[in-house]
Amino acid sequence: MLKSVVFIDAEISVDDNKIHDLGAVKDDRTYFHSASIRDFISFISGADFICGHNLIHHDLKYIRAATESDLQTMAIDTLYLSPLLFPKRPYHALLKDDKLQVEELNNPVNDCKKAANLFYDEVNAFFALSSKLKQIFCCLLYHHPEFTGFFEYVNFRPYNSNVPNLIRSEYAGKICANTDLVPLIRHYPVELAYALALIGADDYHSITPPWLLRNYPKIENVIKYLRNTPCREGCEYCKDALNIHRELKRIFGHDSFRTYNGEPLQERAAQAAVDGKSLLAVFPTGGGKSITFQLPALMAGKAAHGLTVVISPLQSLMKDQVDNLNSIGITEAVTVNGLLDPIERANALERVSNGSATLLYISPEQLRSRTIEKILVSRNVARFVIDEAHCFSAWGQDFRVDYLYIGDFIRELQKKKSDKKPIPVSCFTATAKQKVISDICDYFKRKLDLDLEIFASSATRENLHYTVLYKETDEEKYSALRDLIAQKNCPTIVYVSRTKRTREIAEKLTSDGFPARPFNGKMDPNDKIANQEAFIRNEIKVIVATSAFGMGVDKKDVKLVIHYDISSSLEDYVQEAGRAGRDPSMQAECYVLYNDNDLDKHFILLNQTKLSISEIQQVWKAIKDLTKLRPSISCSPLEVARQAGWDDSVNDIETRVKTAISALESAGYVKRGRNMPHVYATSILAKDMREASFRIDQSALFSEEQRTNAKRIIKSLISSRSIANAGNDDAESRVDYLADTLGMTKDEVINSVNLMRQEGLLADSLDMSAYILANDTENKSSLILDRFAKLEYYLLSQLTEDGCEFNLKELNEQAHSEGITVSSVKNLRTLMYYLTIKNYVRKSECGSSKSVRLIPSLEVSKLIEKYRLRIELCKFILDVLYAKAHELSVGEGDEKPVLFSLVGLHNEYKGMPRLDTHNREVALSDVEDALLYLSKIGALKLEGGFLVLYNGMEIKRLVTDNRIKYKVDDYHFLDEFYKQKIRQIHIVGEYANLMVRDYNEALQFVQDYFQMDFRKFIAKYFKGDRAKEIDRNITPDKYHQLFGELSDIQAQIINDADSKYIVVAAGPGSGKTRVLVHKLAALLLLEDVKHEQLLMLTFSRAAATEFKKRLLSLIGNAANFVEIKTFHSYCFDLLGKIGSLEGIEDVVKNAAELIRNGEVEQGRITKSVLVIDEAQDMDANEFELVRALMQNNDDMRLIAVGDDDQNIYEFRSSDSRYLRSLIEDYGAVKYEMTENYRSKTAIVSLANEFVSSIRNRMKSTVIEAVQNDEGTVSITRHCSKHMATAVVNQILETRGSGKCCVLTNTNDEALQILGLLLKNGVRAKLIQSLDGFRLYNLLELRFFLKQIDQSLKSPVISNDLWNRAKKQLFEAYSGSPCLEICKNLLRDFEAINPTKYRTDLEEFIKESNYEDFYDDEREVIYVSTIHKAKGREFDAVYLMLSGNTAMSDEEKRKLYVGMTRAKDSLYIHCNTNLFSAFDLPGIACSEDNNEYGEPEEIYLQLTHKDVVLDFFKDKKEVVFQLKSGIPLFLTDAYLSAELNGRSVRIAKFSKACRERLQTLHERGYIPCSASIRFIVAWKGEDDTKETAVVLPDIYLRK
Repeated sequence: MLKSVVFIDAEISVDDNKIHDLGAVKDDRTYFHSASIRDFISFISGADFICGHNLIHHDLKYIRAATESDLQTMAIDTLYLSPLLFPKRPYHALLKDDKLQVEELNNPVNDCKKAANLFYDEVNAFFALSSKLKQIFCCLLYHHPEFTGFFEYVNFRPYNSNVPNLIRSEYAGKICANTDLVPLIRHYPVELAYALALIGADDYHSITPPWLLRNYPKIENVIKYLRNTPCREGCEYCKDALNIHRELKRIFGHDSFRTYNGEPLQERAAQAAVDGKSLLAVFPTGGGKSITFQLPALMAGKAAHGLTVVISPLQSLMKDQVDNLNSIGITEAVTVNGLLDPIERANALERVSNGSATLLYISPEQLRSRTIEKILVSRNVARFVIDEAHCFSAWGQDFRVDYLYIGDFIRELQKKKSDKKPIPVSCFTATAKQKVISDICDYFKRKLDLDLEIFASSATRENLHYTVLYKETDEEKYSALRDLIAQKNCPTIVYVSRTKRTREIAEKLTSDGFPARPFNGKMDPNDKIANQEAFIRNEIKVIVATSAFGMGVDKKDVKLVIHYDISSSLEDYVQEAGRAGRDPSMQAECYVLYNDNDLDKHFILLNQTKLSISEIQQVWKAIKDLTKLRPSISCSPLEVARQAGWDDSVNDIETRVKTAISALESAGYVKRGRNMPHVYATSILAKDMREASFRIDQSALFSEEQRTNAKRIIKSLISSRSIANAGNDDAESRVDYLADTLGMTKDEVINSVNLMRQEGLLADSLDMSAYILANDTENKSSLILDRFAKLEYYLLSQLTEDGCEFNLKELNEQAHSEGITVSSVKNLRTLMYYLTIKNYVRKSECGSSKSVRLIPSLEVSKLIEKYRLRIELCKFILDVLYAKAHELSVGEGDEKPVLFSLVGLHNEYKGMPRLDTHNREVALSDVEDALLYLSKIGALKLEGGFLVLYNGMEIKRLVTDNRIKYKVDDYHFLDEFYKQKIRQIHIVGEYANLMVRDYNEALQFVQDYFQMDFRKFIAKYFKGDRAKEIDRNITPDKYHQLFGELSDIQAQIINDADSKYIVVAAGPGSGKTRVLVHKLAALLLLEDVKHEQLLMLTFSRAAATEFKKRLLSLIGNAANFVEIKTFHSYCFDLLGKIGSLEGIEDVVKNAAELIRNGEVEQGRITKSVLVIDEAQDMDANEFELVRALMQNNDDMRLIAVGDDDQNIYEFRSSDSRYLRSLIEDYGAVKYEMTENYRSKTAIVSLANEFVSSIRNRMKSTVIEAVQNDEGTVSITRHCSKHMATAVVNQILETRGSGKCCVLTNTNDEALQILGLLLKNGVRAKLIQSLDGFRLYNLLELRFFLKQIDQSLKSPVISNDLWNRAKKQLFEAYSGSPCLEICKNLLRDFEAINPTKYRTDLEEFIKESNYEDFYDDEREVIYVSTIHKAKGREFDAVYLMLSGNTAMSDEEKRKLYVGMTRAKDSLYIHCNTNLFSAFDLPGIACSEDNNEYGEPEEIYLQLTHKDVVLDFFKDKKEVVFQLKSGIPLFLTDAYLSAELNGRSVRIAKFSKACRERLQTLHERGYIPCSASIRFIVAWKGEDDTKETAVVLPDIYLRK
């Protein structure tokens, strides 16, 4: 009798979980379609069976709940029958995973018909099975509700039979004959049935459907138990299918495994993997590592339909391995990495999903992909293989934080699979010490409770001979390299440490007749492959490479490996040298061309690339700032970097940010995810695929490519509808999953989805959020928009079609001069960032971000058109979103998440009445542009929707307490890794030195390194102090050179790396400058401080230059990247202006305010260490700047050096109490430097006695002279008011060969002394500034700048142009006394600026003083005021103190400074009782009762105030014929010069000058000669052009 079946289907709403529609079809084709549950029950009543797809655990559940009764009709579910009866690819045409394939949505009748077709196919398939298999399935499944109905329908019932025997008989030769089947039959009958169905498919690429694995995860274990677990007895199946020797021959064609000196490591490790064990294999380079995991992987794929996942950090190596397998006909391997285009990626993922791939190569970063996670959950993962496993260990040569995520991922994967049995892992590394092996084993025991079996070789390569040749210079190295290549004439690999060197040396060798090619990780991939292939095919014999070369390259005839630069570790060296002699029968040679500087380069590179604790703290602070109002954010790595204050032009900055976040994640501070929107099938507004296609074709919104993309997306969404309805997994609705599986980019998916929403094919979704604070106002956002709109228009107006190069500070100043006062470098960078990510311009940074080149990608007029539309849209968006925000009610200070959609905004804008100012329809992409713009300029905080394309990283903050900082303990792993890297560099250097001395001892050294306990190894080879030396980031020789000759207190200061704040109270001559320079060197070389994280502030350009020059001589080129600036120069930088000594009144105050207001580019103020020179001279504004920097950088260290006894600038508001505040208010550690290396004992004794009466001194220790000589101190007490003659007489009597200086109280006194010295034929120079004189205006320097500017083609001055301009200057002004100053200035600029930027030169000149560039001439007497002499030192000092009583502390400090300038001799002339009370040994006191008159001669240096400036306005041509130093003569109120045989008036005295000359005339002084001191540029306030002004010297005599 035929049995009646009704096929049913229910449409369940995902919103309310209720039935919205019902369908049923009977055998006679009559059907039911209605939402009435009563009519539905009536229609199906009387049927013997009801049948549907996913009926029993889904539709029936809702139908029963709706009827409130239990349906008695027996149910058949086609879902559970399908994998049983169609286990083989291509499976059933109506199925995809758990879904019926339909092209129409929400039509239950259509679904019933599909289910009926599927059911009858399943019936036919069942009857086509063998009788034994039918009985096996029935016995195993009959009593399970998912199958009972079916077996009743086909009239099958289980009968008592020996099921194990049935299975063994049916599956003879397909499963292990010795498997105990009884427990499986009893406990896992369903899983066993499905496993047998798959095994019986005889297609190992067929896989268990993902939905089935989710419901029955033990299927994987059952298959593994039946087919992939070798039995001890050795049945026929196991001896055949699980025989590694047979499979090695069958798959790879090899007769045997490779051995290492007779050790069968490869075979043992492969067998362990086949036996299901977890293992760690330490194989040497070329040791056949790949086959060791590829063979078990391919065997597991065939036996258990398993997938082996290989995790490797090297993307190119993954591709090479896949290509190598393909080349020998093995197509089961794929790689998914960042080098693939979307279509390649989709194809690879599809092959993993459908089972055709059994080997998947991925990088650790890919484990964070939800697509990868979903696919791995759906496959039977047989094993994880981790290549380069030393990356787990801080003691390995390449520790990677992202490796620490691997264990967490595997554990979570096992949870998702509900599998208690761990997935085995195989770890591989080429070289590993005992500690590294221990770390790897401990990691997997801790994370996954796995015990790794270790396979390691103790054998060494017998066919390699090692030689180290010590070479002093690069020239010697290259000569030796060329000789070796010529002598050996064989395939050669030359290893260098820097990518740039690969090209340079390859080119040099080629030009010398030895064809060579470069190879490095930064080359174009096609060039890399071409060069590698040329080497492998012997088209060239030499390849010059970084360590990236050789991994996975199987070239057996390399007979020579030369390390031009030694490797950074023994592990790397052994691995790289091991690429020679891959053929064991061939002898090969390995050379190292070595000198100790190689190690210094490695130390510098390590310091540049390491991620310091302070940088991780900066990223943590940035995340805290970004998550102030909500615990999770979506952003890009670049935005985190900018918030952290990192320079976004630094290489690999995104990788560094991700590494920092991984470190924070590993320490439990954050959790990182991937932010992606969803597109659900339930939002489809078309009845079926036909309607959707028709509407897409008819729409004018889509391009042809977009039409194709939209149809594919709709089709994918329809096919995944049951998942969306069931709500059991939302991965297939994620944009990234759609992109991955359809071979599109994420932006193509998002653009297509938005267009379909606009067309009405998809329901609009409020998938975007604007976060608006309750107290925010639209006005605030509008002001930000207005500010940026004005600035952008200005920026676009400066662009040319060919592109422009901008100096950001110059551009900012120009914007201000054009009235755009809101301009700042920070805002300019923000705009450039937006224009770049939109691809409107191409941007390249030049020279540490000093200048930027912008090249428009569109016509400038188009850019301006886009700009105008965007700003209009932005204003509209702000109106709409703030209107929505006002409708929400939240607490004060809370954020309002305003939900909206892109399409909704677009429709609102189109529906708004307005006058169109543009000539085209506003597209959806225009609204996108406007939203992105508002987000990037900070006018609105926006998330979701298309913004995920720009903010692809989701960071969830786990530690919410803002006070909690990333700690030293958290940094332990990275810290240990970097310490070990330092030791490895020392160790490889020791190996090189040993190899030069004793070959056998060096080989023993290597063997001990890898096999001994590390502590025992160090104890053996680095005894005593050497054990400490190898912990320093510097060679012992370099350390001794830098720090070996410091005093105890100097060494304490330099070695203090723990104190957050340090104040050094440094007495005169105590080596303050030396200590600071060496401290800078220590910070850079020994500690974690990167050059961009270090800032030193001084009070003069001369001091900054001196520090830079000394640092250069100490540490070399690295010093060029250290920021050493004056307070004013640094603040000009913050304000985005070019530094100058003019207009500096409020620059520091304004900069501090900008920092506090958050208006400064974060990268300019994010610092790890701040060093301040002459800190006693800080005023309130400068201290406020320091405090602002301290508050902006929570963990910033500060080192302030100064001497409160030398604070002599109180007249300009400097005060040493600010230095003292660092100790009293901030807890700074105080050091006192009281050893005076400069002055002899008598000078120090007098200075100590004199300074002791000053109140509130910081130093508690008396200054001590280091020298034993007494020196000369002479104090002469005068009765006369005038002492200048007496001073000069003493100079003439006592002057020795040393450097001398006369110090006075006033400028007039200094001029008197100068006049007398010159009268007596003594060469003398005045150290003095002229009022209104600026060095930048000096004629000679203006001439030089003009020569530069006439030929300058870029922001950088070429060496040729520089030298040409110098030559022209020297020729044009050969007789000028100013030429010496110009030469010295240019020399200093060259010394500290290897790359000469035009703006740097201008800033250098503008910030400098004329007197900064005097030569230290011993035959010259220097004359100065005491203030001007501060910071200088002289062999002999003559102090003329007329009328001094030193009643105030300020006056005492000034005189103390004057005394302490003297090294050997100090001569004091005074006419008060200032020194009467001093009675000290070694001091000669005398009285001079002579009455001296005024000096016979007076020397006047005229300033701008002394000449009539307007007089020069029509005399530019005349003045330009003059030079400094030429004589002048006086005629009435004029100065004249002889030009071309006639007298020409060239200057006119001002009224004030004439009155001064008259006064002097009344005192008997008559002008007797004059000369030009300076010719300078000058421009009056109302002038448009500059004028050349003459500033003369006048010599007057009584």
